[in-house]
Parts: sequence; structure tokens; C-alpha cells
Amino acid sequence: MATEWFRKTTWSEEDQTDFWQRLARARAHNRAQYIFIQGHTLMETGSQYWRAATSLFDHVIEGYPDSINFVQALSAKADCLLGSGDVDRAIYYYDRAIEQMRITPNIKTWAWLDLAWLVAARRLSREYEKTLGLLDEFGAAPQPFPVVAFRIHGSRALIQSARGLTDLGAQAARIALGFADMESSGLRYHPKIGVVGTRYEDIRAQLTAIALSK
Repeated sequence: MATEWFRKTTWSEEDQTDFWQRLARARAHNRAQYIFIQGHTLMETGSQYWRAATSLFDHVIEGYPDSINFVQALSAKADCLLGSGDVDRAIYYYDRAIEQMRITPNIKTWAWLDLAWLVAARRLSREYEKTLGLLDEFGAAPQPFPVVAFRIHGSRALIQSARGLTDLGAQAARIALGFADMESSGLRYHPKIGVVGTRYEDIRAQLTAIALSK
């Protein structure tokens, strides 16, 4: 089966020419979606394409601010920047995505959770207060997957522990570890989707220490 023209996994000059020519012929209301999908495909393909992916996300951000893909492009650009080591700019774009989610709450991304995890794991103390607010704002609802709940409670535990809130940190750490130990997501046909599994071993070790501290 041929790859769709807006899901290219290479980005040669020929690929780019083909993409932009096809985009020019596409219906105007679909163009932002095609650009975002192409950028996201390249981002997922490998770090060698992050610069190209970021450029495509910029096309959406600058050219289609009213598109439903606008907030997704902000969040995805933050992901690329973080992967490239540009933490400050990643935080800036996560913040922009979160603010846009407040304006258009029907459009969802994981920007708030990715930002919380970044702040907690890297101990960015200047962001602690804001991040706890984000977890309260976006993370209070029941979550469909154990890994999401693990990251919410794990972020909270790391931040609270770092702030000297030992009791609260230990409680959140125990909750996070409980979700980490779940072997099934509860989905009948895809029970392993959304479980923590063997990931985040370093964070789990930190959470275990926090849980045992009180």
C-alpha cells in the first residue's frame, strides 16, 4: 500500500517539492491538517527530521491560527525542542499550547502533562507552583490509561518531595507506584496499551525512595 503524500518518512528536496505541490491543490480547509500530519510523521520517524518537523509545525502556527491543529502544532513543536535540548523554548511552547487549550477546551493535547513531567523530572523549581496548578486543573479527572495516572501522581510526588512536603509526596508516590504496577489497561482487546511496563525505571526508583520516606 502506497504511503499517503502527507505521511512521508523522508524529506528530500524531491519529497518537499511533491508535498508542497500536492498541498497547493488540496482543499484550503484541509491544509493545516496535512501540514501537521506530515510534521508529526517526520518527528516520529527520527531525530534527524526534528528540524524539518519544527518548520512544518511553524507553518501551522503562523499560517493557520484558527485551525484545530494549531494547539497540536504548539505542543508538538515543544516536544521537538525538548528532544533537541532546548528546555526553555520547549516550556514556552508548552505554555502557549496550554493557554490555547483554555481558550478552546474541546481541543486536547498532553502539553500540560508533558510540561509537568519535564518540570518534576528535571527539578525546575521555578516552575513548581505553576505545575501543581496545572495538575489540579487538568489532571483531576479519571484517566483512561495507567501510564497517564502514573505520570500525574509521579510528577506531583517529585515536586512535593522537593518542596519538603514529605507526607504529601509519599502519598502521591505510593499512588503513582500502584499505577506503575498495573499489568493491564483494562481494555479487552488491547490490555497492554497504556501500561507503564518497564519504562521510567529511574523515576520509579526515586518514587520508591519518596514513598518509603514517610
